[in-house]
Amino acid sequence: MKKVEFDESNAQESVVVFVDGDKYGVLTYDYDQGVWVLWPDQIDDGVSYFDSLKDTEEAITSEVQSFKY
Repeated sequence: MKKVEFDESNAQESVVVFVDGDKYGVLTYDYDQGVWVLWPDQIDDGVSYFDSLKDTEEAITSEVQSFKY
């Protein structure tokens, strides 16, 4: 199972997402939409989630851990 971690040390601006110790992407809060957006390092597009950081982190963790590599 993949280990997903979130570095919230600068959560006012962004949260860095790590998978198995490697940087996966960055979460930023979109004030216009009122949601957290994940910007994965591997693609040049954002994925919108929820207004709650906790709910967003839970959804990302579930998605990453269920994804078959």
